[in-house]
Amino acid sequence: MIYKAIIFDLDGTLANTVLDIKIHVNTILKRHSFPEVSLEDTYALIGGGLRYAMKKALKGAENNEKIIDLYGEELVEEYSKRPIIDTHPYEGINTLLEKIKEKKIKMAVFSNKSHSITEKVVYTLFGREMFDIVKGYTEGVPKKPDPGGALLIAEKFALSPKEIIYLGDSDTDCITANNGGFKFIAALWGYRTKKEIADAGADLFISKPIELLDFLV
Repeated sequence: MIYKAIIFDLDGTLANTVLDIKIHVNTILKRHSFPEVSLEDTYALIGGGLRYAMKKALKGAENNEKIIDLYGEELVEEYSKRPIIDTHPYEGINTLLEKIKEKKIKMAVFSNKSHSITEKVVYTLFGREMFDIVKGYTEGVPKKPDPGGALLIAEKFALSPKEIIYLGDSDTDCITANNGGFKFIAALWGYRTKKEIADAGADLFISKPIELLDFLV
């Protein structure tokens, strides 16, 4: 199969964002006198967007939707002010992206982070010319694992999902790709274990970014 485009997850796939997520979540928790989260705790917060992260972090108030909404909005605002503190691309990602660019294969970023923050992070780390499409969460389009956002990217590329590789590091990414009919490849340098991703249905794994080139003509 000749693949004509690649959709990349952001957190845990293109960039290691966990320290910044921890910083911003703890800013909100501390502001409202909730216990702060550890680095280990933070890994479990990642993947469902910032409201999801806030909900998981609010021990004792995780079922209070009013507080979750309020603090979730504060988290988005805080993150928007300083989207890059200690976030960086994974080793080998920049080389991979340059190689794909040389092949003239289309590339997109798809994240459950809010769209504005996704753009800020991606454009700061990789510039505005690297990716053809950058898509974060917007109202009206369900979050992953619903494949709606990924299918919109495919539509903009004028490609069928089977012509697109979806690279992600989580069970959520795997389910999203499978639900949409994309070719899923699991990145093992991210935040989930191989078993977690395999249990979601993944059967192709790469340990280093450059290994993705093996799937591209």
